Amino acid sequence: MKMPAGTQGGVVLDPDDEDTLEHLREFKGALEIETGLGKGFILMRRGELVAACFEDKEGVYRGDAAVRYIMGSPRGGSGPGSQQFVMRPYSDLDYAEALDRCTEHSLFIGAALPAQESAPSVPGNAKTLLSASGIVDMDTLNKIMAQPGVVAVSAFYEGFTVLSQGNADFEHVAARAEDLLRAGTRIALDMSLGQPDQLILETEENKFIIVPFGDLCLCIITRADAQLGLIRVLLRSLRNEVETDVP
Repeated sequence: MKMPAGTQGGVVLDPDDEDTLEHLREFKGALEIETGLGKGFILMRRGELVAACFEDKEGVYRGDAAVRYIMGSPRGGSGPGSQQFVMRPYSDLDYAEALDRCTEHSLFIGAALPAQESAPSVPGNAKTLLSASGIVDMDTLNKIMAQPGVVAVSAFYEGFTVLSQGNADFEHVAARAEDLLRAGTRIALDMSLGQPDQLILETEENKFIIVPFGDLCLCIITRADAQLGLIRVLLRSLRNEVETDVP
């Protein structure tokens, strides 16, 4: 299938290279892959793998299957299965067109369109809150994502994702975070403990943190070994910045 051309962003021999990974965290567009066996692409948005497709003589691989195929092939070199990656940065218009084509051909990783790109799923009042407050933006989310052990972070409003960063099913995450926030608030008030400042759910593999932040809420997913103290310090600092900026 044909994707938007975008602009030429250069050839990448190894996307796992540290300098390349740093650049890909802000990249929005298609990472084209070509080998002697076939060709395809990964659609990316600020470090998140959104959709993928790869076609060889055996057939077409879509979504998760395409990612497994691509990641399992050798990087660089000159063998028939060796890969070269070409970066194609997208404008907002190119990216919207790419999402339409990925929807048409069922190419999304995890078999779902990312919630932050699906306009009908985000109520207009949530977008208004985001633009009016100026409290939460991608810079805020990027500071949280830079903490060791953080897997994903999302700003949500009444169960709908407004902004997100990382790799997660954000539509599902926001809905469950809203459920947990309401239940936790109800229990805290019933016990006369006051409004919750943070809610933390821990499992053997992950931690799930919910933090009210202005008119929105943040939910943060980390690995089990993430240092909650460092994350709390960062959140306190971000809140102080907000309070300082408020006239």
